[in-house]
Amino acid sequence: MKKDRLILSQNTFLWIKDNEGLAYQSKNGRAFVFLLTEKLCEICRHLLVLEHLYTIELTAEELNNSDVRHFVDQLLEIGAARLISDTDMEKCAVSLMPVLKIHEEIEDFVLKHERGVGGKIIQHIHELTFYINGSEYGNDRYYRQTIFPLKHDSILDMGKIIHFIRNSKNPFLSNINLVGNIFSFPGFDELLHHIETFDMPVTVCITASDVIANIEQIKNDLHNKTCFRILMDNKDKIEQVITFLNNAGTTFSVDFIIFSEHDYLDIEQISKKVTGNFVPVYNGENNYFFESNVFIRQEEILACALSKRQIFIRQAFNIFHFGKLTVFSDGNVYADVNQNPLGTIDDTVYSIVYREFTEGKSWFRVRDFVPCNECIYQWLCPSPSNYEIAIGCPNLCHVKKQEHKS
Repeated sequence: MKKDRLILSQNTFLWIKDNEGLAYQSKNGRAFVFLLTEKLCEICRHLLVLEHLYTIELTAEELNNSDVRHFVDQLLEIGAARLISDTDMEKCAVSLMPVLKIHEEIEDFVLKHERGVGGKIIQHIHELTFYINGSEYGNDRYYRQTIFPLKHDSILDMGKIIHFIRNSKNPFLSNINLVGNIFSFPGFDELLHHIETFDMPVTVCITASDVIANIEQIKNDLHNKTCFRILMDNKDKIEQVITFLNNAGTTFSVDFIIFSEHDYLDIEQISKKVTGNFVPVYNGENNYFFESNVFIRQEEILACALSKRQIFIRQAFNIFHFGKLTVFSDGNVYADVNQNPLGTIDDTVYSIVYREFTEGKSWFRVRDFVPCNECIYQWLCPSPSNYEIAIGCPNLCHVKKQEHKS
């Protein structure tokens, strides 16, 4: 009996859930969704057995089945497979299903730790954020969704900051954020001087209100090597802050905090004059704004054009949290400020990172929970973010709607 061999590309991801399937070609970003009929389910399950090497032989009768023919034609159309006829079949023509092996790496770190040779684990730190103090313009809710100072009086010890940075230094540590009101932090100039000796970028994250309240001091204390990240907490102060910093020749970006479409429209024009980002913040009353502007739609997911590497990353790591540590002014250290602390600034950096690797819930928090693990778009979606926690909804999408807990 004449048979053809269907061979999926090594760059093709095939996902099936319930009665749906998704084929995604990661080299060109093309994809299609299909209804999982009984015959297609049989074919897909065969392809997804690792030992079958992403291949299946199909008879002429099977290829004459309309569902199978359409499935095969779509695979060929997006460059996700080859169909080799019986007459010119290459007996060795096979492929390798894209499979992630991150657990082997984690087990390797644990083994090295037990042998006392696990120092390289520090190289996974990419960014450090220190809440050096509080601000009278801080907010004790915003910080759970984005970088924003808290409203308190505690101050992080300068010596401990320097010591923590020194012990975290590695080739991949690329940025240090200092959050708070720098004008009320004792010896801030000295702190900056010490950090600059580590030869890495420093970003000062400060509210627009704190800038306005200390303009005269800023004129005298600007550091050329320091980048300011202005947290725009008051729309009425936008023009004044931007004009001042532009005239001062300061390197800065702006986080435009918005709660509604009205906020966006109010600052849309001036936002084009600076480097910045719109940062939606959930306040418990703007569900509609988030559903309309933050929740992701099916067509947006399919248009994401992720590479194979990017999909592997989403299967293994949290793209928002991995490699980041945050130190609060009380000394507690977090991989994610919405989770329990991993330790304190007095602990060794190695022990903190190792704890996140083996016990943590942030760096490796991926979409392996309900309803995401029941969805064909599971690994094309962005990683879980702090918005899900703030809103009380496990998935911010319109594919599998969930009720908000808040």
